[in-house]
Amino acid sequence: MSSFAVMLDPRKDATPAASRIAADLDRRSRNHTSCHDVQNVRFWQSKPSDVRTSGPLTIVGHFSLTDLSDLRTSLEVGPDSDSTDLVLAAWLRWGVDAPHHLNGAFAFVIWDQRSNRLTAVRDRFGVQPLSYSVRPDRAILAPDLSTVVAGLDVVPDTNPVWVADFLAGAPTDMSSTAWSGVHRLPPGHLMNLDQDGTVDLWAWYRLQASSPPTDVDVGQALRAALTHATAQACVQEPTATMLSGGLDSSTLSLMSLGHGDDTRPRPALSLRFQDPDQDEGRYIEDVLNASGDRLTAVSLAGETSDEDLFNLDAQFDWQDQPFFAPGINRHHKLYRAARDLGYGAIIDGHGGDEVISGTFYDIALSAKGRHWPQALRLTIQHARFTGIPVTEAVASLLAARGKRGFGRLGRKIMASLNTDEPTALSWFSLVDPDLARETDIFERSRQMHRPDPRDRDLPQSVRLHIADMAGPISAIAFETLNRAAQIEGIRPHYPFYDHRVAELCVWQTANTKVAFGRPRALLREATKGLLPESIRLRRDKTDFMRGFWFALQRDPDGRIAALLDNSGPLQGWANAATLREDVKCVQTSVDPEPQTAFRIWRALSLAAWLDRGTVRNLPVSRPASVSESVR
Repeated sequence: MSSFAVMLDPRKDATPAASRIAADLDRRSRNHTSCHDVQNVRFWQSKPSDVRTSGPLTIVGHFSLTDLSDLRTSLEVGPDSDSTDLVLAAWLRWGVDAPHHLNGAFAFVIWDQRSNRLTAVRDRFGVQPLSYSVRPDRAILAPDLSTVVAGLDVVPDTNPVWVADFLAGAPTDMSSTAWSGVHRLPPGHLMNLDQDGTVDLWAWYRLQASSPPTDVDVGQALRAALTHATAQACVQEPTATMLSGGLDSSTLSLMSLGHGDDTRPRPALSLRFQDPDQDEGRYIEDVLNASGDRLTAVSLAGETSDEDLFNLDAQFDWQDQPFFAPGINRHHKLYRAARDLGYGAIIDGHGGDEVISGTFYDIALSAKGRHWPQALRLTIQHARFTGIPVTEAVASLLAARGKRGFGRLGRKIMASLNTDEPTALSWFSLVDPDLARETDIFERSRQMHRPDPRDRDLPQSVRLHIADMAGPISAIAFETLNRAAQIEGIRPHYPFYDHRVAELCVWQTANTKVAFGRPRALLREATKGLLPESIRLRRDKTDFMRGFWFALQRDPDGRIAALLDNSGPLQGWANAATLREDVKCVQTSVDPEPQTAFRIWRALSLAAWLDRGTVRNLPVSRPASVSESVR
């Protein structure tokens, strides 16, 4: 796959850095990298793309645009204009307003000789990554952190704020990375960079600022928007689809039929498991039968070997920093299979939960307002649909009303039913206490969750939906998936994250999202007559936690036991007491404890990265005091 980089070098003395950047691009893309100089700016782009110029403009980037025919019509250009040509033409016509006219995923850097300015742009939801570092002597921009770090003469220190957030599992901003002074361009943002290093960063897109839909049939509108987004994913190259048997992948697989120039049955790639509790075979078969032989089954072994699961070192060759994705090897299998079949792209249902929304929490929001009778009715319907005992569901609804009165009564009922209550363990319990204090993690979290003054009039359900759909965790997930796809040479498409789909869903009321008490009611309504009823009205989702838990218990290389070494790499980063309790739980508990498993995995990832050192084999350790680097 193609990659790119840009270096602003006012002193024109960064030849060693340029060599390191080119070497890293060659490693990541496995293709020849072209180079082009304009004044004191150097551009690199690896094949099959190249550095492109048009009049005063020079551009490099990653483009996975949709609706190209409409864009060509708007720009009055010919049918042979590719995505890069179209972005150049759009910039010449609309300037910094050009991103508003682009659909799909993109990250690019453009130089305009008229203003002697670099501009970096990232798509609305951060599907394509883009990172940068601005130093007194130079600036480097690239999709991958390793490329940016390669362009620096001194390897940056580890970023204590990022580490604290990572261990807590709660990132508090869109831009930080594991490297101090190396940043991610936030999704939906544009950055201007002048010759003197002056940076001007601003949001060109905010989901909160989108227009609520007019009175429409939501089911029909969602079906039309999602079908269009899926069709657009199929038109440019042979495209396979993921099919797990769940609501999201089944919807997209059937919506993909009849689109694109490829008349062959579309490969539907599925992971199949020997454990009948994990295998989704009967739902997969229902989708294949509904396709009328227009989908062809491609079954892959779903199990991940311990060797692959715990081989974090190899994954850092591409991920560059600690990451939380225990199931990433399954994506590698699916990407690799699509590539081996001769397909360049794959449709992925990732993000369906976040975009569609519709959970019990939406009902609970109604209970806090003036809609208690309606919330109670939805709760009873929700319990009957999902199979949760009605008494337990009503108790949860009462508990959501607050700390006193009905809220206290609800918690007492839950206790009498012996239902699981939220753990009393602090959400940042894995963070070393000194690190938590010095990085001010609690206050930073409060600041992140404080409503933007521009959004204070928005319903709480809308604000929370946007935070879930377009928050820091979402962008990190896209970056992780992108780098996994990069190594396999495949282009993933995420139709649920088409901005028109997202904008339609986010403005629906909480009650509409859980109509009739059904989770994800918007999609269930939209797929009437498309999905087999066994899937459209499916009540459950397969839980893979048990297999993951047992793998942690096996601890084949002794990595988990090594976490207890007080002199190990996590010293000063992770809370030793929490680690001891978590390791003990993994070693002794028969029943999986999801939060414990997640903390252990984050600790393993960070420890492996710290042990590995940096891309140039220099040590990475926490400074004796992080105060100065935090300020």
